[in-house]
Amino acid sequence: MAARQPSTRELRTENIVVPAPKSPLLPWLIPLLALVVLAWCTGAGRWTVADWNTPTQYLDGFYGDVISTFAGMKAAADGHYWPFAWKTIPELGAPYDGNWNDWPSIEELQFLFYGLLAKVFGLFAGLNLALLIGHLLAAATMFLVARSLDCSGPWAFVAALAFGLAPFIFAQSPHHITVAAVWHVPLFLLVWKWASVEPGLEFGSQRFWWAVGIAFLTGLQNVYYTNIFCQLALLGAGFLWLRTGSRTPLKSALAVIGAAATAFALMNVDGWAYKAVHGPNSGVLVREYKWLEIYGLKLVDLVVPPVTHHFQRFADFAQAHRAAAPLQDEGSYLGIVGLAALGLLVSSAIAAVVRNRANSIPMEAWQVLWIVLCFSTGGLNTILGATGFTLFRTGCRYSIVILAIALLYAAQRLTALQRAAAFRTDPETLRIGTATAAIAAGLLILWDQVPRAPKPEVTALIARQVEADREFVAQMEAALPAGAMVFQLPIMEFPEAPVPGVPSYDHFRPYLYSKQLRFSYGSMKGRPREQWQQDLGKVTFDKAVEQIKARGFAAIYINRNGFPDKGKQVVENLREMGFTKPRIESAAGDLVCIIL
Repeated sequence: MAARQPSTRELRTENIVVPAPKSPLLPWLIPLLALVVLAWCTGAGRWTVADWNTPTQYLDGFYGDVISTFAGMKAAADGHYWPFAWKTIPELGAPYDGNWNDWPSIEELQFLFYGLLAKVFGLFAGLNLALLIGHLLAAATMFLVARSLDCSGPWAFVAALAFGLAPFIFAQSPHHITVAAVWHVPLFLLVWKWASVEPGLEFGSQRFWWAVGIAFLTGLQNVYYTNIFCQLALLGAGFLWLRTGSRTPLKSALAVIGAAATAFALMNVDGWAYKAVHGPNSGVLVREYKWLEIYGLKLVDLVVPPVTHHFQRFADFAQAHRAAAPLQDEGSYLGIVGLAALGLLVSSAIAAVVRNRANSIPMEAWQVLWIVLCFSTGGLNTILGATGFTLFRTGCRYSIVILAIALLYAAQRLTALQRAAAFRTDPETLRIGTATAAIAAGLLILWDQVPRAPKPEVTALIARQVEADREFVAQMEAALPAGAMVFQLPIMEFPEAPVPGVPSYDHFRPYLYSKQLRFSYGSMKGRPREQWQQDLGKVTFDKAVEQIKARGFAAIYINRNGFPDKGKQVVENLREMGFTKPRIESAAGDLVCIIL
């Protein structure tokens, strides 16, 4: 067969000259997104209306942060969580209000969107829809980035499917919904390429303004991803400066980083203004050094599958590893396809070193090496933490960035090999072979990365827990006047302050269903105004109750799990003090309300 002449637009990979793709996007995007929807519904077990109105997690202490996510969504739905404004929740922190201004909240626009979904579809259906949208955006962005870098349709599709159904996203959902929002990470790879490859980012060019927009968008979201975006943009431009001697690309990269910093500052203006007026609060955000080591990136976790894997041997292996490992992880598994992509990247780098061709080491290999050196347990981030900067305590979250880098690199390499083969292979044979390989990879992704659906009895249990809480709060509201204040026991600080038997945010549960009550929990710790609750523990029980009544509280809410005797002594003491009205009991048996 005669060799075809390459077009004027070409992709060069490993000295192979290949023509660029020109096929339309929609014929690929539509089936991609449809497949992601079906896969998510399968993995989450959300098929019926009842399923969609039931959360995938609720009272499991391991995922206790999900209750905080629900509280944030409700606050946004009720109009108390506007970006750039002080955030006070009138239903919380009684007898005052809930101060949510001391926590550095970057993802305010995201929660505004989640709150809108909750207002339209209901709290739990809104969160389920938000999770699905996150997967869809991740897949779509990876596909569009891969196509913009001239990857062929099949390999862009495979990379997008693997990223959109990344085990990391499933592992972070729904308790860490802002961490699970990784849809913008593939865009980083464009900026890093533009900043690192000659001629670099030329100030004022179209690429420069795209990079500025991506940077600003990144700064509006989770700071973990803003951190790595800025680091690798600066490192890439810095090395280009050293190679070429021109500072222009470095200055452009600094301008891009400035855009990310501007967005980050914009999202912090409200919190900084609050601190300027009311003084700093050093007690609200506590990051102990030990967590940098416990939750650091670990190479072993990249290959350990989740306990929800379809293959029982994989699931058993994961369970055994979790039980034996002294350090923890948040879902770093790359998947078989992701590991194969990473293996291709690493082998290419090693081959370049063996051949003494350092200039041929892929840029992506240096990026992965930096992430590993910086965020692994005991790495550079930990060294920085030893000096007192402990903000980025969960280095394992950067596994998703490694996955994005590896998938896109593999898609580019396979595309180059596919097009090179076009010069010596029958077109129909090549088309069938490529399609077969891509379909096999897609099926492997679906089997390997989509978690096992929750058992029906687990979903039914969560539904019963939700209904028990909903009915419990309805009985409280029927027995108490509108605006009545409810004091919550055991006394708990907010945020990140669990007590034995009660996860950090469990006291938000009645707030989720209430329409007219106010609760003592939910104002951020560290300021003198909230200290009065802790001081109650210094006086006798009867005097504490007198102070609670004197402040205007109409009832005491008790989470029985916070007491060794399941609250029996507290209930008995209140009865002996004369509070003998029929108490309100949760159908689940864990909550009780005593009318004062």
